[in-house]
Amino acid sequence: MKKILSAAAVMLAAGCGFHLKGTGGISGALPYPSWYIANGQSMQRPLENALRRAGGKPVQASEAQATVTVNHIGTRRDVFTVTRAAVINEYLLVLQVQAQAYAGGRALGEPVTVQVARKIDYSDSEVLGKAEEENTVWEEMRADAAGQIVTRLTFLKAQ
Repeated sequence: MKKILSAAAVMLAAGCGFHLKGTGGISGALPYPSWYIANGQSMQRPLENALRRAGGKPVQASEAQATVTVNHIGTRRDVFTVTRAAVINEYLLVLQVQAQAYAGGRALGEPVTVQVARKIDYSDSEVLGKAEEENTVWEEMRADAAGQIVTRLTFLKAQ
């Protein structure tokens, strides 16, 4: 009986479109298979990984059919909450990335702007651990922003 119920639960979860984070993939196909990432800076590796997950191939400029140029990367760390004792309790981390896709020297669509925000708890007594946690959160935010940029690239038309 338990086997039947667990099998039914798995089939129900699969039938409703539920996917674990990171296993869903990108919904559409990229308009070009090979991409060069220009001015990637801290977004270089996350964009390369996101392109690979979407079926694209990050290549050198000479081999690329299209280019993604990262025009702006902005980061902000704002105080989000303060306790009654005037002690910082949470920070709000904000990452904003603007990118533009090009093919054959012509811009493909409008520039893509993505903003990702996360809250992070803060404690004066755990400064070293919180610094490492903050670095991890920034990496996750870069990966999320790269995934959103590549998802938007799938809606472009090849020229």
